[in-house]
Amino acid sequence: SAESMFLPAMYLTVLGFSIKQYMIERRGVMPHAVTLIGFYRGDGDEDGQEELSGTVEVSFDKRGANASPTTPTPPKECPYICNITVKKALRRRGIGWHLLKASEELISYMSSSRSVYLHCRMIDSAPFSMYKKAGYDIVKTDSSLILFLLRRRKYLMRKELPALSKPTDDETFSSMSRSESESLLSDQDMQKSLDED
Repeated sequence: SAESMFLPAMYLTVLGFSIKQYMIERRGVMPHAVTLIGFYRGDGDEDGQEELSGTVEVSFDKRGANASPTTPTPPKECPYICNITVKKALRRRGIGWHLLKASEELISYMSSSRSVYLHCRMIDSAPFSMYKKAGYDIVKTDSSLILFLLRRRKYLMRKELPALSKPTDDETFSSMSRSESESLLSDQDMQKSLDED
């Protein structure tokens, strides 16, 4: 019927609007939170087009934390990784792993906290295995009562990142091209703005 065709189109319109509003809100908390975007090029496809493969959100501190966090609630002052998403057709190729590792590396540079948190739904066995392999441990589990709110139960997981040994500026700049060192300078400026807040 015409009504059943109209509902999915309306749903997609509302969903698209909601996502756009969410991204505008999250953009306002930079540099305290960022969204990383992953691209994929097929194996042996040197000249091929890269395609958007996944995204992940990272908040570095309480100023970048989501205003309405999911349960169980992570500490707002600690870095938090959320919404790791990989395009369905590109799953099981290590893209989620690379997004997770890129997030951890960025956190190592941008945050003085070594404790990193993330959530995993209890029914998602593949992501759960990936997080365990990456060194995350369960610190809290949603109450069964969350099911009455029609939500999936989740684990809150934590990992302690190793301390990052940073090379001196002289060592860094001598081995880099000009564009790489300019990029590092902007990263250092962003870190200074985080430290000042």
